[in-house]
Amino acid sequence: MTGLKFLLTTYSTAFTVSGGGESELVQVAEILKASGVHTDIYGIGSRPLSFYDGVIHFSVHADGHAILREAANRNKRIFLWPNVWWLEPIPNSEVERIQGIIGTAHKLLFKSQAEFDNFTQYVQVPTDKVVILPTCVSNRFLAQPDLDLMSTVSNSTDFALCLGLVEPIKNQLQTIRALNEIGLDGLFVGGTRDDAYYRQCVAEAHPGISFLPFIQPCSALLRSIIANCRVMVEPSIDPPGRSSLEGAIMQKPLVMTDGPWQREHFADDVWYTEANSASAIASAITSAIGDSNRDEKVAATYARVMARHSASTIGPQIAEMLAQESI
Repeated sequence: MTGLKFLLTTYSTAFTVSGGGESELVQVAEILKASGVHTDIYGIGSRPLSFYDGVIHFSVHADGHAILREAANRNKRIFLWPNVWWLEPIPNSEVERIQGIIGTAHKLLFKSQAEFDNFTQYVQVPTDKVVILPTCVSNRFLAQPDLDLMSTVSNSTDFALCLGLVEPIKNQLQTIRALNEIGLDGLFVGGTRDDAYYRQCVAEAHPGISFLPFIQPCSALLRSIIANCRVMVEPSIDPPGRSSLEGAIMQKPLVMTDGPWQREHFADDVWYTEANSASAIASAITSAIGDSNRDEKVAATYARVMARHSASTIGPQIAEMLAQESI
């Protein structure tokens, strides 16, 4: 054990709809514990703030200000994980607010160079506060999956999988239109944030496309679903994030939109598509399934993600950084 004790926090309304942020907290807590850092997620089961050496806070959302003020007032080290991807310039008032949060932080943690570049387009960050640590993926994704477990929630067999909350930025509607075009079944897992958009997706989906609610991060059921899919398709407007890394570690071909985050993580070994064209997405899915170099690309992606993102690699790096910065 390192003797370090850290509290993981986020903004108060983060889990009114469960999504990728919950997976982030769960997996970071898991790998830090495995690396000898006592880690609690803020809630009824956490200790008083005085118990901890510091706080790792996810997001720069305004609703997180209160817990950050408390931590700063108690002279706790604050490690801020912005966890944001901006698609357009943000208002000056928002820039000023975020600059205020950065002022309380000891370090800012970014999961990729692309994320750092996106953030610093609009918000200035002192270079001595910046740490880039690749996204960690739980070692549970390396365990042999129970292929039969999926049958308890879905009868899908030969299908494309799309993970994430159903909402316009994730672009599920175009994916559905692409699956309609090529006649491939689909499974959409993650619940919804936008009810009207979800209803449109359901209305346009052919009978072989089905929808499941949010499934617990890293769970045996989630791993079973990924293991059973033929291809993972996430042509979102923003970067696909952790779920694509989980798919890569489970050695699935990946279809996604092109962009700096995607190129940094996958180079040329996934199948890229335009986001706003169902036909382009359909073509990319067909290519991912039938590409003669598919196995080589999948293997290369697996090797890259294992080397950069496995919990066994990233956990000790984060623990060492926290130890050095907490002296």
